[in-house]
Amino acid sequence: MGKNILFSIGIMLFLSAGITARADTALSENDIRHFMNAMKPLQELGKKYDFVDNNHLPMATLDMNSFSPMSHSLEKVKNHKAFDEFSSIIQGAGFSSVEQWANIGDRIIRAYLSLRIVAEMTPEKIQEIQKSLAEVKQNNYLSPEVKKQLLNSLKRSITLEKNMSNGDKADQKSLKAHLVELEQYFEETE
Repeated sequence: MGKNILFSIGIMLFLSAGITARADTALSENDIRHFMNAMKPLQELGKKYDFVDNNHLPMATLDMNSFSPMSHSLEKVKNHKAFDEFSSIIQGAGFSSVEQWANIGDRIIRAYLSLRIVAEMTPEKIQEIQKSLAEVKQNNYLSPEVKKQLLNSLKRSITLEKNMSNGDKADQKSLKAHLVELEQYFEETE
């Protein structure tokens, strides 16, 4: 049961992330390329300044209620001594501004994660989620609020693909051709 609950909480956090803010156009090939061009240099910058351990820049702490990891990172780095280098990397990768990078990056991360979740929604996984639904309903240790959130999130996870906006689907479609390459970049940053 514990494994199912953890999976459920993970889906809940992702689905409750408020992924409603959308751009009018799908991610372009250039958007994706620019983002990937920035990844390695930003990783090197992160190593140089050790952002993760820096008390002034807790980049590992993300607010999952508004899932915008790049925008969150941008807010933290704006007051950091590495901002000029950061900005230079972003512009060198092809973005017109750091805000554009954050917006595009947020959309890429959301599309990437939703593609991964949809790909994992096999009939077996759906059955597992349905089992989790029953376990959550019967769990007397969860508060009614947490129980309600988990149940809603589990139900949404089963219908995630059907309930996506056209913009989300368009971003996913744009990103599909780059999934393997993005996975390699993300593995390198872990």
